[in-house]
Amino acid sequence: MTYTLQEKTDILKELISMAYVDQHLKREEVEFVKVVGKRLGVGEEDLSEMLEQASTGTPKPPKEFIKRILHFHRIMLMMRIDGDVDEKELQLLHEVALRYGIRRFTVLSLLEVMDKYPHGNIPPSELLAIHTQSSN
Repeated sequence: MTYTLQEKTDILKELISMAYVDQHLKREEVEFVKVVGKRLGVGEEDLSEMLEQASTGTPKPPKEFIKRILHFHRIMLMMRIDGDVDEKELQLLHEVALRYGIRRFTVLSLLEVMDKYPHGNIPPSELLAIHTQSSN
């Protein structure tokens, strides 16, 4: 999948925002951002700079439906990566969902399904089915 530079930046900013929302940046969260950044083709220096600087502005959601689904799932994985989901993280997740045009029911379904899989990694076919079902 091809991403524009702006999409890459926005994706990473949202992941970093989720990592910082609970005021405790953990090693697992930093490593997850680095892995996603590497997959997107963002250099380590740029990634380090993004992690150190506070984000300004609201990132824009990807325009393509499939990109929004994939990235929203990344945000959910980031929220759960440290094994502790707090109220601030859930609130941010619902705010992102609203901006992405994802219904609350879908978010609740995704959270429930995540519990069934190791590390919350929902298979792509099931992820797509949940989003497609709720958008009809």
